[in-house]
Amino acid sequence: MNADSPATRGLLGWLRQTLEIAAGLLVLGVVFCVTANVFGRFVLNYSYTWAEELSRVLFIWLVLLGAGVGSLGNEHVAVTFFRDKAPGGLRKAAALLSIAIVYIVCICILLGFKEVISGYTSATPMLGIPQTFLYSAMPVMAILTMIANTIALVELIRGAPFRSKTS
Repeated sequence: MNADSPATRGLLGWLRQTLEIAAGLLVLGVVFCVTANVFGRFVLNYSYTWAEELSRVLFIWLVLLGAGVGSLGNEHVAVTFFRDKAPGGLRKAAALLSIAIVYIVCICILLGFKEVISGYTSATPMLGIPQTFLYSAMPVMAILTMIANTIALVELIRGAPFRSKTS
């Protein structure tokens, strides 16, 4: 399956849409938890201990899942001034270097996660959510970023310009 085939675009579109819905639900969860805690503190003069902890867990997942979704849509922040001024060959070399660096970082995240969870049994204090659940957001983001990076690499090898929303 190549990066331009309708099946690939359809699968990536479905994946991205599903992840965007999940991110939206995470936003709703964070808003609910924070609102409940603010209401409890200022109206009921009572602090919900679970709300702060759950909002932190949801926010961690929201940020890292959002980073992966942003990678799939090539919506990351980029400074393109020098790249846009560079000749074609240098631009392609810079794109390959960028892709290689992203792969290396993602592989380091995946290998690091494997080491972190080996024998790790801690949980959050109030809700008892396993810390490995919190940390598993990192490899999910890394895998999504590697998928996006692979698509960018295939496009670059086929001669398409380096993917960027600004160009």
